[in-house]
Amino acid sequence: MNTDYGQFYFDLHTHTIASGHGTFDTAEELFKSAAKKSLLSLGISDHAPAYPGSCRESYFRNLPLAPSVRFGINAYYGVELNILNKEGDIDLSPEILNKLDYAIISLHTRVTAPMSCSDNTAAYINAMRHPKVMILGHPDDDTYPVDYESLLHAAKEKSVFPEINNSSLRQDSGRVNSHRNIKTILNISKKLDLPVLLSSDSHGRKHIGDFSGIIPLLKETDFPRELILNTRKSLYLIRHE
Repeated sequence: MNTDYGQFYFDLHTHTIASGHGTFDTAEELFKSAAKKSLLSLGISDHAPAYPGSCRESYFRNLPLAPSVRFGINAYYGVELNILNKEGDIDLSPEILNKLDYAIISLHTRVTAPMSCSDNTAAYINAMRHPKVMILGHPDDDTYPVDYESLLHAAKEKSVFPEINNSSLRQDSGRVNSHRNIKTILNISKKLDLPVLLSSDSHGRKHIGDFSGIIPLLKETDFPRELILNTRKSLYLIRHE
């Protein structure tokens, strides 16, 4: 995807039919879409087992056997973990998680009831202790208010990257005050020199590589291109160096 920020080379937060809602598209259809949109890499990050209707542990156990290149696209296999409580417990065993390429940590109302700002913040920070955690999933939703200064300082310490989620900015999103909160995340990340990850959160092929709602906020906050991970061809944190 070419923008005023140059080329964006990958999208790591996407869902297939295995997530159990929002799409009937298979991984194959997502990779075909990524190829049409000239991405270099695509990550599949289906919902972990605690999310109602999602796949079981056996699905994630088999992902390391999947091809590393599909339709000319570098293939990554991750998971969108559910944070279960303020202690940061998650819903996939270390044995399986350690064999995946990366993990996103998220709070979802269908799994975890909203908590206080301090407890939500603690939940994210505590969940960062797992070595495969790379991404803070949609931390822009006031359903789960957080202390952004504390959260992003902790993320920088642990080399975990805040997600700027395009789905949060769509009119049909159920997330609260995401537009305002994303600007806050961008401003603090810029101050901390903390890279961010742009994500489509596409359920199916339709929105693969779509960051169109994010671009105006990047411009509004004068966010530097060099702090956007998607502008880098190499995903240096995971397999394809």
